[in-house]
Amino acid sequence: MFSLSLSVLPVFLLLMAGAVCQRWRFPMDGFWSGVDKLSYWVLFPALLFHKTSQIDFSNPLLPKYAFILLFALVVTAIFVFVSTWLMKVVAPTASSMLQAGVRFNTFVMLALAGSLYGNEGLVLAALGASVLIPSINVFLVVSMTLMHGPSTTDPSASTSLPRLLSGALIRNPLIVSIVLGSGLNLLGWTPIIVVSDVVGMLSQAALPLVLLAVGASVRFETIRAVGMTFVMSSVARFVVFPLVIGVMCWWLDVRGLPALVAVLFGVVPTATSAYALARQLGGDADKMSAYITMQTLLSVVTLPLSVWLSQLYLS
Repeated sequence: MFSLSLSVLPVFLLLMAGAVCQRWRFPMDGFWSGVDKLSYWVLFPALLFHKTSQIDFSNPLLPKYAFILLFALVVTAIFVFVSTWLMKVVAPTASSMLQAGVRFNTFVMLALAGSLYGNEGLVLAALGASVLIPSINVFLVVSMTLMHGPSTTDPSASTSLPRLLSGALIRNPLIVSIVLGSGLNLLGWTPIIVVSDVVGMLSQAALPLVLLAVGASVRFETIRAVGMTFVMSSVARFVVFPLVIGVMCWWLDVRGLPALVAVLFGVVPTATSAYALARQLGGDADKMSAYITMQTLLSVVTLPLSVWLSQLYLS
């Protein structure tokens, strides 16, 4: 357990370093928002393209892997929907709880997979991301539009569901990079001379810069009395999601590294990009910001324990 905590510790030290730099305005105002954009539009897509271009899609494990992750997504969403109905939560707060429950921080996830399980873990993490990132984005756009209608922040924008969906997919650089990397891989056109080398170099810079930027995005002032809505969304994120993955891995006889990496999707905090989607589609952005901050802090404690339990029962 102690050695596991030491393996996870560098990831959280980078997160905290980013938070400290932002608080001290180092190196200058606006710097970390620029790093965040660079990471989102260039570095992280390069990493996902690089890893998905290496995936062996003939692996018989792939259908099981996809089924396990998508089944966990569905069960977790049902848990959140039932919780919000029982608590009589208003739609904007309910949709933010849904995001907090089903979304995962891809940046932290890949950093942990690489830190704990090396390059093989990173490739498996990219495989899972290629399944979950498009699925979660489609699911959330549909769900949030049905829960409280189209965007209230831009009345002039197109509000049809097909256009919202196509916009969410086409404008998402992570999804585009996954589609390109996987597609070229399936066609047998990878590695690409020069391009693969450049993308590989960019991917090496992605994880440390992304973690610093995620840490800089933490807003301690957003923590208010969010009460049981935070508790239930965190139970969905840190308990229901990984537990369903673990049970399904055990039931379908998926063991070892693939199972351990799959569990990581359920033990990292929710994505910082959830705040932007909450603003765009009428969710409770203030509560979403609080959920992101509090889950990031809470995961410092819960993550080592969850990974230790997964290694104990699924290795």
